[in-house]
Amino acid sequence: MRWGAMAAAALLGAAAGSWTPAAWAQSAAYRFAHSDDPVADSNAYLLTLLASDPARRATAGEPVLQALSQRLAATRGEVLAACRAPGAAACPVERLMLSEAEIAQSGEALARLAAGPLGPLVRDQMRPSGRFQKYAGLDDAAMMRAAWTETAGGVNRLFRVYGLAEKPRYPDIDSASYAPGDRYFRGLETAALEAETDAPSPPFFAPWSALAFDLLVINQRDEAARYEPLETGENAAATARARKLDWNAKPYAAIVVPGQGLEGAETGLSPGGAFRTRLAVRRWREGAAPFIVVSGGHVHPNKTAFAEAVEMKRVLVGRYGVPTGAVVIDPYARHTTTNLRNAVRLMFRLGAPVAKPLLITTSQDQSRYIEAPVFAQRNTTELGYQPMTGLKRISPFDLAGVANLTSLHADPQDPLDP
Repeated sequence: MRWGAMAAAALLGAAAGSWTPAAWAQSAAYRFAHSDDPVADSNAYLLTLLASDPARRATAGEPVLQALSQRLAATRGEVLAACRAPGAAACPVERLMLSEAEIAQSGEALARLAAGPLGPLVRDQMRPSGRFQKYAGLDDAAMMRAAWTETAGGVNRLFRVYGLAEKPRYPDIDSASYAPGDRYFRGLETAALEAETDAPSPPFFAPWSALAFDLLVINQRDEAARYEPLETGENAAATARARKLDWNAKPYAAIVVPGQGLEGAETGLSPGGAFRTRLAVRRWREGAAPFIVVSGGHVHPNKTAFAEAVEMKRVLVGRYGVPTGAVVIDPYARHTTTNLRNAVRLMFRLGAPVAKPLLITTSQDQSRYIEAPVFAQRNTTELGYQPMTGLKRISPFDLAGVANLTSLHADPQDPLDP
């Protein structure tokens, strides 16, 4: 097959009307802030930003936020005492969750600050990060309010799913490891609460968010950041190569290969993943794109030790001789929806031209599924948008689409791959 410019040009013409980038301020050159907890950074980047020294100073004198801080500190002590009580059935961690009224009131307080001392945080951090992309068209105060409300809902959900054992959307792969009344679990919750009692100068939300993310630690659910930092780790060679790349030399920015996951007693790379990898090598050797993006995390079976993307990269490099610098891994995606979303994120960070199409290469059955209305509806339901637009059929195994930069928006409701 020849991968000339004709198909790509036709695709770009079909998708040209789908872009409204004028209000978007995201930057591929943005460098993320980091805390001591990369999982928290991935899930609740707003909290990472609000924990910085300038933001702490800005929030220190806000009465609503300080009242919330005092309530949470007192409640943590009460919850810890209840956890320690002889014969306690379960730790009442739900007392540390924020109420809807508290979320609304603190959101209004933060919005007021965003119109003043927190304005630089919105303009210099939140907007260029892309993590709040759905709210890019809002003014600073409205963006802060919306981001806080969404983040608070995600943190509260950690309590419900990983503290109270509420069933998530995909219970077979995302559920908690313990029932709330489990004695060992209660001991771990007690230890987590004790470990935070002497934290120095905590931000106003600390007792609430600290336990929420410790619940992920207790359940050993670090999937959201297990391979960070990717740009200086697994994707270091590709990142370096992208800086010197002529993006016009190939018709597509990347060949995107969605993972399939393991079944039963399978280990390493699944048979379906092996076949998809073989197809991707053919496309790469034919000159379709400078990069192969392999996507798939630790999904099937639940808590598997194998990440599909890592295994596909191992085969691409070791068996087929694809250079390490030509392979980009997404070891986080848990569904076909996020296979495509995460590929968009990765290519944006590599500096790929936004309008340059991506080639989705996979099995015929999955390829048909991706172009079907049911998949578009699933994207709308689970993501709120289509991660790629203007999908066009190129071959029985290949679809091409243009990145939708709304994909940069982080989803706090999906804590294992936000």
